[in-house]
Amino acid sequence: MKILVSFILLLAYQNASGQVGPNRNWIDTEATYTDSKGNLVKFIHSLPRGGSQVFHKGKKYGYVVFWTRVINQSTTPIELQVKFPAVTYFKSPESYIHIVLPREIMNNEKVQLFNYGLTNLQSLVNDETHHISVLKKKINPQEDYYFYQAVLININLSGPARAKFEVKDKNLFYKISMGSDTTLIPCGSLAFKK
Repeated sequence: MKILVSFILLLAYQNASGQVGPNRNWIDTEATYTDSKGNLVKFIHSLPRGGSQVFHKGKKYGYVVFWTRVINQSTTPIELQVKFPAVTYFKSPESYIHIVLPREIMNNEKVQLFNYGLTNLQSLVNDETHHISVLKKKINPQEDYYFYQAVLININLSGPARAKFEVKDKNLFYKISMGSDTTLIPCGSLAFKK
């Protein structure tokens, strides 16, 4: 009997400890941009989380949540400004997205949480007091800043969602792919300040 109890406890322990795995880093891409004076800024972009449904203005949407980490690797402050259009269309007029910038603060401790710790997404998308229309952030030298992007999806394509910021001159673009369909959205600016 003791052997049977010991064996059952051993199996239970192995099963319980086998379900706990190492943390995943959830990073999709990293990119570093340099200005003409040699100032550096690094963008780290997450993989998507989520995929459930929310209702926005009476219509059902799928959603994914991304985060971006901006690291100022220069000796000069940077000014980040992000503003997304109300709607972004893909190739088909029936395929479009809404991108919301939540007020909720993202940080490294939330990376392993469901939806990266973004809570109450349903009220976020329907109550404009929970999101930011224009994100403006000064990032000092050797500091970093995390922020969310919640993407509401009305699209007939299947496949992975991926998103990242790109910098061209001082202009900021958001490149987002849904399946095989990709769009580049002008969405703000990034400038090194004196």
